[in-house]
Amino acid sequence: MKIGRMRELVRTISRGTVLTAVLGLLHSAHAADEVKVPSDKSKFHIIVLMGQSNMAGSGHPVPPEYIKADPNVILLGNDMKWTSAKINFGAGFGPGQAFARHYAELHPGVTVGLIQGARGGRSLKELSKGGKDRDGAPNYDNVMAKIKEAMKVGILKGVLWHQGESDCGDKAYVEKLKVLVTDLRTDTGIQDLPFIAGELGRYATWTSNFNTNIIPKANTEIQYCSVASSEGLLDLGDKVHFSGFSCEALGSRYLMEYLKIKEPELATKFKPALDDITKKMAAKDAEWITVVNPSMSDGETRPVGWDGKWTSKGSLNAIRDDKDFASAPASLRIESAGGPVLGSVTTPIKEVSGKNIKVTCKMKNAGFAKCCLVITGLDGSYKQALNKELIDAKDAKEWTILSAEFVVPSNAVNDRLAILVEGEGKAWLDDISIEKSTPPPEAASPDKPNIAGGTNIALNSSMSEGDDKPTNWTSVWTSSGKLKGSKDTQTFKSGPASLKIESDGGPVKGSISQKLEGAAGMKLKVKGWAKCQGPKTCSVGIGTFDASWKMIKWIHVFAKPGDFDWTQFEQDVEIPAEAVNVNLGLGIDGEGAEWFDDVEVIVVK
Repeated sequence: MKIGRMRELVRTISRGTVLTAVLGLLHSAHAADEVKVPSDKSKFHIIVLMGQSNMAGSGHPVPPEYIKADPNVILLGNDMKWTSAKINFGAGFGPGQAFARHYAELHPGVTVGLIQGARGGRSLKELSKGGKDRDGAPNYDNVMAKIKEAMKVGILKGVLWHQGESDCGDKAYVEKLKVLVTDLRTDTGIQDLPFIAGELGRYATWTSNFNTNIIPKANTEIQYCSVASSEGLLDLGDKVHFSGFSCEALGSRYLMEYLKIKEPELATKFKPALDDITKKMAAKDAEWITVVNPSMSDGETRPVGWDGKWTSKGSLNAIRDDKDFASAPASLRIESAGGPVLGSVTTPIKEVSGKNIKVTCKMKNAGFAKCCLVITGLDGSYKQALNKELIDAKDAKEWTILSAEFVVPSNAVNDRLAILVEGEGKAWLDDISIEKSTPPPEAASPDKPNIAGGTNIALNSSMSEGDDKPTNWTSVWTSSGKLKGSKDTQTFKSGPASLKIESDGGPVKGSISQKLEGAAGMKLKVKGWAKCQGPKTCSVGIGTFDASWKMIKWIHVFAKPGDFDWTQFEQDVEIPAEAVNVNLGLGIDGEGAEWFDDVEVIVVK
């Protein structure tokens, strides 16, 4: 296989796996057989799931009990048909599934019907009544159509909400959330409909204000509402999404908050079970140091942890093989199904960013023209940061010990191991070990250039490259409102163009930025020109972050209030040596437009 094609495949593997995880339950019942709902309406309890990717189902690993069908938990599809809610191969796990399973256990004879309305990366506005998705679809209306269809045959019991990653800085968040809850209760005719929200993961520092000062207000400002705690829960390595183990605990906490509102006697009964779940899941999270289930010993139909799947052609299966293994009790077997396949099976790996890793495993290949172990990674913005073929096992006809060493880039914070296969056949993997060490400073960033003094490390400073938008100036962040950036060929300091940043539909607070490669530990001179019409403040700054995008230091460069014509800014700054990610941000605060041109970041030596 040509290297160029291999790299493109690896990029597709990584992005495809993340997309599948984010969609979660939206596709978990794909191609499933329709099931019958209970004839007794009182025995069919409906639970609605709303929010962003954590509620949509992005947790890994998926606990084995959720991979098989539970007759007491079913899911309403977009075609308005009820199917099994089991999590199919390739999809992720969320707190909604855990809530439903334990709810059914507490209510013998009851079937739980799930309605999935969560969408990854969506804001509260996009999910609220009147909001439009990026493709123009009305999210709220689509969910309400499902709810009303379900209410014909069952009883609506509650709404589970996990959202805020896109709105965590909005001080009016709970006020806006209250409007959504009121709309849900009005449109369903259930004024005391329980609404259970959840804290964002405490593993990320940027969620602290939301968890401490914003979402707790929902407990007092919204009737029949409670907030589930995320205390002690862990992520799957990206500082955004809960691990599968923590999803099990979080869903159980959602259930406890629900029971406190509607069935306090069952809350008392459920408390010992909740404590036990929390303890067991915390232990499993603590055991997950790098790779889950390295010996393939855990699991039923397939080894625990190997939940990600990507195919560009054909179909493949992942199986826990307890007959053919390198060491007992089992191995992971991948096989083509019904003809040739091009695809992969993946598992998340943790805490390898910026590390020198030595991967050792045992593999065997029977028939595939391509069989290799790959490592992929995304940065904090979910852009490709790593794709590397580590081990080629095409010629491993018998169980073979294979190993490879590699330095993982520091900005690769969402990392996965993948077995990539092409052709028709079977392949096995067993006994994975990953040794981690801190590489020499020069090795931790193998692609870091040797930057000479006087070098401008800002790309497209003149804003001349690009069509509708200047290239490299495309990273958008907002804490409130919306903004848009464009290439302005009419207004500029020096031709042929400038970057225009403007509010979109009202006041906005945010920025457009680009990442500065090789800036860590450098002394830099930041200079350029700015013009402002309308916004309260026009600003320039540099954000420095660690590998997980935790803020190390914000460096002020320029800020000027009110309207002003082209004004030059220039400031010397020093970037912390420990910074892994460095962003140059051009900020807007208010309503109107501003322009930037000839923005340079010069290395000072």
